[in-house]
Amino acid sequence: MCLDFHRLPLEVFAADDGAVPLGVVEGEGGGLRICQCNKAAEREGLHPGLPLNAALALSPSLEVRERTPDQETDALERLAAWACQFTDLVSLEPPHRLLLEIRGSLKLFGGLASLCRRVRADVEAMGYTASLAAAPTPRAAAWLCSARQDAVVTDPVLLSGRLGELPLACTGWTRETVERLNAMGVLTVGDCLRLPREGFARRLGHGRLRELDAALGRRAEARRRFTVPPVYHGELELLAETLDRERLCRAMQRLLEELQGFLRSLQKGVQHPVFGFVHEDGVQHLSLGLAEPTADASFLSELLAERLERYRLEKPVTDMSLDSGSLADLPGAPRGLFVDGEGAGRDAVAGRRLVDRLRARLGKGAVSGLCLLAEHRPEAAWRLAEPGTVSREEGDPGRPFWILDVPRELACRDGRPWLDGPLEIESGRERIETGWWDGLDVTRDYYVARDPAGARVWIYQERRSPARWFLHGIFG
Repeated sequence: MCLDFHRLPLEVFAADDGAVPLGVVEGEGGGLRICQCNKAAEREGLHPGLPLNAALALSPSLEVRERTPDQETDALERLAAWACQFTDLVSLEPPHRLLLEIRGSLKLFGGLASLCRRVRADVEAMGYTASLAAAPTPRAAAWLCSARQDAVVTDPVLLSGRLGELPLACTGWTRETVERLNAMGVLTVGDCLRLPREGFARRLGHGRLRELDAALGRRAEARRRFTVPPVYHGELELLAETLDRERLCRAMQRLLEELQGFLRSLQKGVQHPVFGFVHEDGVQHLSLGLAEPTADASFLSELLAERLERYRLEKPVTDMSLDSGSLADLPGAPRGLFVDGEGAGRDAVAGRRLVDRLRARLGKGAVSGLCLLAEHRPEAAWRLAEPGTVSREEGDPGRPFWILDVPRELACRDGRPWLDGPLEIESGRERIETGWWDGLDVTRDYYVARDPAGARVWIYQERRSPARWFLHGIFG
């Protein structure tokens, strides 16, 4: 499979809503010409090859960006890392093509048609435009892709016929070579195939003949395999500076989709991704701390939107970045033998994601879990902990979960504790005498009681004079 990101010089910049004309130029000095332009610019009469001065005369509001080959290379490498989720055999074909060996992946993705749909959908979600072609050989796929045919050829017998229809420009041969062949009346790949092999090699070199043979599968071609980097880093230039958080989130979605593909390639997740917002005075970094590693772009986008709602941006943002930070193994969802076990696993994942959403909205310190301690005094038998922390101590089923911060003294009438009426003692006494070594000693007798409304409460009586009664907890 070949993917040709033929609009990469334009699309390395953040996608816009099409309202602002944008042109990418290349050349030197006064020879700057339009290389690519968006649809808004095309509607105003701009096209590739148009001199910049003429373009500005047609579209005074034109946003102009110089072509940046380094940015295109970085983007192509990030796209290669994204593509490695479909196969581990990905090759770069600069300046804007990728080759994927997909034969071993077809069953996993439900066949060629299903895989093509998935790839196209992901490319669109990232905001890129790409031609796609599949063929029995990498060079044939690349040539078909250059023709913008979105062709899929699976039968090697049909390959020479499909390639034969292509103009020579699709081969990537030099202009001099193409013009020389055209002067001989050779206009298509099929015309080349009809020439005597010896004469073709003598006039154009054995290299061109080997390329024809490779395209038809007559000889193998060695290609360098792309290696996924250990961490992800992506950058994106905005067309116009902005403080609009919704626009920032939309633009960041591209980097998040790239990150998702990168993580799927490595079967890893992120737990502390860092977002960078560049402005004229520097860069601000916003880090997310997740309860568990994730590779879900939609979930990360949701958390980013929550954080940005209460995050103060000092100046309008001109560029953005995303760093994965160190990678971590994805948590294995607990799978039970029966359906209930699987449901429990889904509930656990939902619970951890709820913690992440609340922390994104309220701040990390606002959401904590509770952990039991080996301590008899109820007010000291717990501590704040990371949500999901498992206590080594077992809870006492005879004690309520809701413990008052400060015990509330109860009135006493006719020798009985009183709370909106007389309390009815339901359980026997639990005596707690401890803490003499730290100066916070207690000596109490605890009881479970029921108030006149039927609510169950946890009360105690001090064993020291004057033997007062206190409310210490409430049962759910």
